[in-house]
Amino acid sequence: MILSAHQTEMIDITVTVTNINTMSGNIHVGLFNTSKHFLIEGKEYQTASKKVEDDSIVIVLNDIPKGNYAISLYHDINADKECNLNFFGAPVEPFGFSNNYRPIISKPSFDDCKINANRDLEVWIKLID
Repeated sequence: MILSAHQTEMIDITVTVTNINTMSGNIHVGLFNTSKHFLIEGKEYQTASKKVEDDSIVIVLNDIPKGNYAISLYHDINADKECNLNFFGAPVEPFGFSNNYRPIISKPSFDDCKINANRDLEVWIKLID
């Protein structure tokens, strides 16, 4: 495929979510393309969600320009369309990040979760309970 200077080759990112232990609710995925907006609801580059029907699911993010991205996701078990948090601000519903980054004390940075998507890409994310 020959592209002009103003066109960007688009790719797909296939996200496989594993370690789903509760067969209810939905998996919500947020794809971020800047550190400035990482983990800010409503500032995602693209979002997707899928109903949980098995212990792993696949969600495809289509037509993404090549570049660096970070993914965050959560299992909305009670289907209230938000990642429920405890008093300290930590998720009480299962969640995950690209690179299977496991936060210890604070939220991860964009760089912790950054993936280089220069071609169609498959990302596996194991939910953290």
